[in-house]
Amino acid sequence: MTNFDRIPIVDVHVDNFRESWPSLILAIRSAGFIALDLELSGLGRRNMLQAKSVDDRYKGIAECARTRAILSLGISCFQPVKNETEDLVENDKNQQTAGQCYFVQTFNIMLLCSEEYVVEPASLRFLVDHGFDFNKQYSSGIPYYRGNDKGNEKDNLSVRQLLVELIMANTPIVLHNGLVDLMFLYQNLYANIPTSMSTFSADLSEMFHEGIYDTKYITDFAYRMTASYLEYVFKKCLRENTYGHLANIELQFLNYPEGSRHVTYRQCAARPQQTLPQNKDYVEQVQVLKEVVCENYAGHGWCNQGNKCQKSHDLDLILDLDHLQETKKSRKRKRRRNRQTGDTSVDDNVTMETDETLSDTETIYFENAKNVSKIAKQCEDDDSFPSSDGSQGINSSVSSSNCQSERSNVSFSGGHRAGFDAFMTGYIMATYFATYDGNGDDAGGLSEFKNKIYLSGKDYPLQVMKSGFAKNSKEHSEKIMKIRSSSVH
Repeated sequence: MTNFDRIPIVDVHVDNFRESWPSLILAIRSAGFIALDLELSGLGRRNMLQAKSVDDRYKGIAECARTRAILSLGISCFQPVKNETEDLVENDKNQQTAGQCYFVQTFNIMLLCSEEYVVEPASLRFLVDHGFDFNKQYSSGIPYYRGNDKGNEKDNLSVRQLLVELIMANTPIVLHNGLVDLMFLYQNLYANIPTSMSTFSADLSEMFHEGIYDTKYITDFAYRMTASYLEYVFKKCLRENTYGHLANIELQFLNYPEGSRHVTYRQCAARPQQTLPQNKDYVEQVQVLKEVVCENYAGHGWCNQGNKCQKSHDLDLILDLDHLQETKKSRKRKRRRNRQTGDTSVDDNVTMETDETLSDTETIYFENAKNVSKIAKQCEDDDSFPSSDGSQGINSSVSSSNCQSERSNVSFSGGHRAGFDAFMTGYIMATYFATYDGNGDDAGGLSEFKNKIYLSGKDYPLQVMKSGFAKNSKEHSEKIMKIRSSSVH
């Protein structure tokens, strides 16, 4: 059973980079695998990201990596451990569970490119809506430059050196939908990105010997969940590890001193999934959830209306709806099989239960769902929102605030942080490791997914490998030789 309801994230910036360096390096060198995530200043034209030709797609992303910047880097290090280390960690002493245990350290590193770079209003607006602090980024971001090494660095404490440490660690690297992040890491913190995808792929295969894993690719082609965006997959794994049938994952965290200035905590407790009551109103109950939940966000993890959307983006509600619909389909299939085999006992049991009433918890839950629907409808019908000419009266402004306040109590909200996203990616990977081979210290049964990067809209991945037709780039060959030689000494 999953045994945590919050995770500590160490915020690293220019003022504490030097003091955080030893713990960063120790976490990287001790990890069984490392999950990464980036926040970027922009992604360029969306049609380039979805180009039919993978080579055209690569060229478009490469141009973005040359002209945009990394705003923050999330690193989450998962070290397989035995349970005897409880005296060192923050843990629930009451939990007596078996399963794969990890000691986890997560860092959110604020960066500031020292060169000119493009910022896109849509990307900045998205980050602001999700709690990104641009004042902090501009005042406390760790400076870095893009492209090839300049050769005049006097201090080994740099973000570029941090990527070198990741390479020297020789441990699996995990990302979610990782192509863009890998290309930005290469261009911004390693060297000038190659002009061809085959060369880039060959370079990556030498940089990360133990392999790269993409949890979005694994989710789509192995687990086949209803949706595969990061937060959905994380919450699904978290629920099923806590209350369901998936392999148990236990996490341990460093017990940071109370009031540590650079440590923040992210709440992420799993809520029990709702069950489908055996009564005649279940159709209405599912319909209520359908009316409450934003269909676009539920399916893809984003919504054009953002925070102004009148429907809920709450992942718990979305997962409840998916679970209820899956349960309903499962029962239909079971009844159909029983009728075909002549076994009517299950149908009789269902008939006996149809007069049962909802439990108190289920009644409260569905009443709350109905309240969400009413609030959303009230805001939708209210003329409090600005008209096309931007005019809005005082009274209507107050009414709008009330609607927003009420809705916030039932909608999911939280800061969009590279550190937490890296942790979610790592947790998903830990779940997949345990599910496939029951052992978290190597890829095991996931070897078939090694070095396969998700390609949006394609039924095949990018294979990270050195082919017989591709050479490594000159910049990479020179740099990797220095890295390997320094690691020997």
